[in-house]
Amino acid sequence: MKKLSSYLVQIASPGFIPDYAATIVGYLAILAIFPLDVVTGSRVSFNIVYVIPLTFIALHCSKAVVVTGAVVVSVAVQAFTLLTFTDDTYQIKLFLFGMVLLSDTVLVLVARFARFNILEAERLSTTDPLTRLSNRRALEVAMNLEMTRQKRYGGEFSLVLIDLDGFKGVNDTMGHHAGDMALVLLADILRENTRQSDMVFRIGGDEFVVLMPNTEVDDCERICNGFCKLIAEQMQKASFQITASIGYTTIERVPERSIDILTIADKAMYAAKTSGKSRVVRGYDTSVMAA
Repeated sequence: MKKLSSYLVQIASPGFIPDYAATIVGYLAILAIFPLDVVTGSRVSFNIVYVIPLTFIALHCSKAVVVTGAVVVSVAVQAFTLLTFTDDTYQIKLFLFGMVLLSDTVLVLVARFARFNILEAERLSTTDPLTRLSNRRALEVAMNLEMTRQKRYGGEFSLVLIDLDGFKGVNDTMGHHAGDMALVLLADILRENTRQSDMVFRIGGDEFVVLMPNTEVDDCERICNGFCKLIAEQMQKASFQITASIGYTTIERVPERSIDILTIADKAMYAAKTSGKSRVVRGYDTSVMAA
């Protein structure tokens, strides 16, 4: 029973079913109900059943034109059905048509409002409000997906942990507003200087992570050195006495837990700080080295 309930919740969740699948299934359902409604006549009306495919389309389809088209098709076939009823007066048919139009429209508007709120809540739960980057929760999901991909197809991926040097001093001397500006600047630097396949996250405070799929150690080191230089230059231009300590690791054999990867990069970043700051240090998976 719990599995069925969980499955129904997933079906009702926007994004679980692809747009094209929801469109095809929804429209076919409307067209399948139509002949049944005509055959049964006014004694057994299927008008209420049309709400199921309409709700389905409204929840899962991102394009408004598709949803509008579904409403038009649904109202049209129901209007045709009403016209075939010979035992109802013109006034009753007009009233029923008005109710059909009103109910379908209200239903779709409510479903679209629910879709927007659900998707917005999901976005906010995985997005850092200051920098508009993905947050730690999103990082855990992305890392698990990348680990699964590597276990299946092999290859390497790299993870970069960036921590700002001198950030506390900026907060203390220039205020938290200046600190926020520095964080936003760093987010923009990383966003504009990463590849389309890379993913950037703010995981808390002044710590940022870049997840790089299909990235070997030499490429990752080159990119990290570029980050280190670029961050120092851009912060200096913005009058912030800030640099970056960067720790990175390249995963050749996937560990059991995603947190282990982050721990390796964190230790490397700490080593970069203790060895003079504004530098790049590689972290190693000790279990792999031992093997």
